[in-house]
Amino acid sequence: MFTGLVQLKLSIRLIIFGILISLVASCSSVKNIRSDAITPNFQSTLTVMAFNIRFGCGREKWGDNTNEFFRGCNKKYDDIITAIRSADPDVVGLQEVTNSQVRLIANALNMNYVYRSHNSSGYGGWWGNAVLSKFKLVESKRIAIGGSGGRNRSMVSAIGLVNGGPIAFMSIHTDHRLNDNRSIKKILKHVDSLTLPAILIGDFNMSPYTLRGYIVAEETDLIDSAGSPGYGEMGTWGGPTGRRIDYVFVQSKHFKVLDASLVATEHHRASDHIAYYTTIELK
Repeated sequence: MFTGLVQLKLSIRLIIFGILISLVASCSSVKNIRSDAITPNFQSTLTVMAFNIRFGCGREKWGDNTNEFFRGCNKKYDDIITAIRSADPDVVGLQEVTNSQVRLIANALNMNYVYRSHNSSGYGGWWGNAVLSKFKLVESKRIAIGGSGGRNRSMVSAIGLVNGGPIAFMSIHTDHRLNDNRSIKKILKHVDSLTLPAILIGDFNMSPYTLRGYIVAEETDLIDSAGSPGYGEMGTWGGPTGRRIDYVFVQSKHFKVLDASLVATEHHRASDHIAYYTTIELK
């Protein structure tokens, strides 16, 4: 009986695998550039990173948030790539990034990637979110999560193949002007619609207490990977003792948090955010 169940589960995974692989050719936003020979599939742990890269501008002219500055600043791509490489993550969620920047960073790190702008036109049309992955990516979606004053944002949800089955990796950047739970409700609604494990990565522009409160209120099984005992309330914006607004949330029924950390001090000036990463175990 036990053997039969194992075979059934394997068959289902193989069917899903085949369907998802067939989607790759028709999904132009998915860029699998990593050689199959070094693309992992089976492993028991994942290291996942959240990193808002401020369009490559580092800490230059702190507080200048104009499009003109972001497009014309001196880019710190080497610093960003070195910061990411220092943690050797399996999956990275990038925010405040453009399509060309994602391509450059992913190629330097030899990682598969998906990029989606916040909107196809208008506000957020030239910048957005991305997922980088050592695993093969097979599908992506842009999900609108709303914003304030017409500054509507979206998140990118990318499906990667891990241990023979799919996992949804979501790169998220909520509007800091929207001081309520409307975006969180839309994000969690998408998570609830999935029948596969999900990992939420990104800049939520909220304090840990506020964000956890919104998520707990929705009665989800999502846990803050840096909220476990011993990991503290490490700051990710304004310095390691500053505010924490960048997170990785995982589902407790699918994952166990093993560790959480910031990249080393020498990488803290790669952006106005400090790259945060966690190691999780698949249950």
